Amino acid sequence: MSYRCRNRANGQGGPVNVHSLLLLAIAWALPTAAVAQPAVGTCTGELRYCLIAEARATADSIVRPRDRAEAMAAVAAVQAQTGDFVAALATARAIADDRVRMEVLLVVADSQAKAGDIAGALATARTIDDATAQSAAVVALEAVAIGQARAGDVAGALRSAEGIDDYFRRTEAQAAIARVQAERGDVVGARETAQHIRSTYWVPQERIRNPYRFSETNVDDYWHFEALVAIARVQARRGDVAGALETARGIDDFAARSRAIAEAAVAQAEAGDADGAIRTASDIEAAYGDVAPLIAVAGAHARAGNFAAAQELARNIEAAYGDVSAQVAIAAAQAERGNIAAGLASAQAIKNHQFSMRALVAVLAAQARKGDGAAALRTAGDIRDTSARIEAQQAIALAQAQAGDIAGALTTSAAIDHPYLRSDTQAAIAATRAAAGDVAGALPVARAIGDPLNRTIALTRIVVAVK
Repeated sequence: MSYRCRNRANGQGGPVNVHSLLLLAIAWALPTAAVAQPAVGTCTGELRYCLIAEARATADSIVRPRDRAEAMAAVAAVQAQTGDFVAALATARAIADDRVRMEVLLVVADSQAKAGDIAGALATARTIDDATAQSAAVVALEAVAIGQARAGDVAGALRSAEGIDDYFRRTEAQAAIARVQAERGDVVGARETAQHIRSTYWVPQERIRNPYRFSETNVDDYWHFEALVAIARVQARRGDVAGALETARGIDDFAARSRAIAEAAVAQAEAGDADGAIRTASDIEAAYGDVAPLIAVAGAHARAGNFAAAQELARNIEAAYGDVSAQVAIAAAQAERGNIAAGLASAQAIKNHQFSMRALVAVLAAQARKGDGAAALRTAGDIRDTSARIEAQQAIALAQAQAGDIAGALTTSAAIDHPYLRSDTQAAIAATRAAAGDVAGALPVARAIGDPLNRTIALTRIVVAVK
């Protein structure tokens, strides 16, 4: 779990671009190469601690209270991620904004749980006191329980989950424990935990009588079914399609059963077994339940270069369901295989504007990754839709950064006609290069960011890359 500030684009009067919110998340998720870089400037200590100090100083310099709170939260999160929980808690508790402070304490508790410090995670969780519907304290307790399950202490995890007062959130945590058991290879134990959810669930009578809530039957089984769907998903992703289907077919609820079977079919398609995926999808009972597997099959055909089959299936999906997602996958695959012109033509042929723009962004990103960022940027500059144009420019910049073209990425980011989204993209460029092991190249990019909030965030993401 990582902390990421909100998008201030709307507050600055510019376009709200959801993709920009994901840029750093994508960059942070990239594999991190171990690096050994000398300290920079006047810092004589270990580089990561120097960078944390620099990030904290940058955060302290921010005048706008909300931005300062979120910058400090980024610092606290990276302190927790690097194992310095004492410093992380001190930074978190210095945050004036109550909501931001509660959210980052959740991040700290999650990091403690992942590090095996269950007692510390519980202590942190118990300091969280907010009254929101999605209580951070409850989420923190769930994170602790998941951490225990990951460490193999399922009994302890279930005891921690029992400490959650809200019955719906408690069983949600139990479902998460079942999923972790499956991820650890204990499918039998995972199914037992799912059954435990059904057998111990209770609903207060006053809630049952409320006509605006779910019926007792639906609420009683909800997370039981969700746990079984999650178990089937884990099995399918690990290649155990037969086991996934066994789990799926044992689910009483037809909607949940259909989703679980669809998970198995999608996994088959992504593994290249298109015929098997089609056969599995034919068992799905729910209306429209086979859409995701069919889209996955079309995508698999396209990635394998079998565009005729992919396009035929995509047309059938659109005719039957009105869904053009498969056409987006085809355009992206054409570009990834080097046929940029075909990818552009496919993107432009999609009748739905939103999906057409999504396909165009994927094609331009592929073009940039293949070294032709200048042409991709020219095409992006001709997009009339402001949000789509900025989204394309951001995707191109990130692709250039992934390819090691820092100068090209910065040139692309400079073309973004929105101050916050421009600096947001520059932070993503720095994070991407750091994740690739190029801390020396990432640091100047981060330090040149004009917005101190994004500069702080960029510095904290470089810290993660420093070993």
